[in-house]
Amino acid sequence: MRKLLFFAILSGSILISCKKNDSGSGQPLISGVRLVDSTKRDSTFTKATPGTEIVIQGSNLGGLQAVYFNDTSAFFNPVYATNSNIIIIIPSTAQTVATDPNVPSIIKVVTNHGTATYSFQLYLPPPSISSISFDNTGKFVFINGSNFVGVQKITFPVPGAADTALSFTVNKTGNLITAAIPPGTAFKDSLRVYCTFGSGAYSYPPPMSITSVSNENGAAGDTITITGTNLIGVDNVIFPGGIAGTNIQSISATQISVTVPSGITAPDSLRISGGLGNAVAPRIFDSYLTHPSPGYISTFENQWNLTDNTCYTGWTATYRTAPSTTYPNSTGNFVSITGSAPAVGSVNWYYNNSMAMRSNSLPWVANPSTAKASDYLLKFEAYVNFDWKAGGIYFTTNSTGGSYLYEWAPWQNESGGIYHPSGWFTVTIPLSSIVAGTYNNSAGGWQYNPSGNAPSMVTDLTGSTGTDQLFVYFTNFTGKDINGVDIAFDNFRIVHQ
Repeated sequence: MRKLLFFAILSGSILISCKKNDSGSGQPLISGVRLVDSTKRDSTFTKATPGTEIVIQGSNLGGLQAVYFNDTSAFFNPVYATNSNIIIIIPSTAQTVATDPNVPSIIKVVTNHGTATYSFQLYLPPPSISSISFDNTGKFVFINGSNFVGVQKITFPVPGAADTALSFTVNKTGNLITAAIPPGTAFKDSLRVYCTFGSGAYSYPPPMSITSVSNENGAAGDTITITGTNLIGVDNVIFPGGIAGTNIQSISATQISVTVPSGITAPDSLRISGGLGNAVAPRIFDSYLTHPSPGYISTFENQWNLTDNTCYTGWTATYRTAPSTTYPNSTGNFVSITGSAPAVGSVNWYYNNSMAMRSNSLPWVANPSTAKASDYLLKFEAYVNFDWKAGGIYFTTNSTGGSYLYEWAPWQNESGGIYHPSGWFTVTIPLSSIVAGTYNNSAGGWQYNPSGNAPSMVTDLTGSTGTDQLFVYFTNFTGKDINGVDIAFDNFRIVHQ
């Protein structure tokens, strides 16, 4: 019993002795800094970035009370602080030369028996640019990235010595710069951001692109809208035949408007050029004078021609000749679906109310046996001449017996629930969106089902020959009446994506 008591007292005295030694007994001293990762230790480690986990090495570091990096206090866990090592993370908020040129660049360790300092530089990684974009005026560029701290200047690849941003601002988190673009037409090189700890570059100017044209068959004098990316400083819009458009107006960094010139005699791609380079529209801009087939299903130039793609063969839609004061700036003749007070929830009434049309039976694609539906689009021009707030236009084919359908009802996507754009515009419907419908017994016909199975091949819609009629008609399953319908159509065509 006495022996056990003796050993207990002895053990206690040893623990007390160790604890007392850990508090340090002399002037604290920092001899070096290394990384926690033993495979990356470096005896000459004298700088690091905020947020790095390090080991402060030295002697007499026990009794630790505080650790500062450039006078920024760092949290420490006493468990990881001994007389010779302190494991600690440099605060992410610690100041660097980039944020404050007057920082002392030292580590300061405060113990209960003295203070030690060590020369140590905190630095930031060089800036990194991830993307750039423009404001709607084209006078400012938004530079997105990281480590935009201590920004000194921003340069652009423009001729002459005045290549520096006229002004710039950096947000508080250092990931966005707004810079005023210097004058001059840019050449292909890089935009550069220079910071205290390095520079970052990004290809400049960014390419312009055209994603869509509001009316791909606009008539002379019509104003169309071109949508794309980086549409800054566009000073030329070239139409088929090398004819320049007029009245080019910048709407935003993604849109411009232009007036269609006269004299277009053949289809071609629409082209733009400006300070950021050139771009070509992905679709053909066409007049009504030439129409390739397969491709065009009907241009409506002739009412009863059953041999080519200019015909309109019925049903009850109204055939209209150009020019028209009701639907101005049409590219030749066209058809309209008009009617008053359409019934709710009925399919069959459309035929007796001037609400339907069908095209001639023509080839849709050149090689129907290999043509995937997902590779093709149905396109046409439309003119909505009423406040559209209920019902929709159904598109189907003769070969499917109306069982494959697409409903065009753009009013459903409007915040006010009313769709009434001005002028002619191009509509694009992927053939893969013409899906298997649901038969509605009470209405006596097929009803559009947005969850229906999509066609795999074009021939799922046209039959094996790839030749078929397009059926277009208005119907209404919304549960609400509307006062009238007035929509004009022109230039039904199938194009490759």
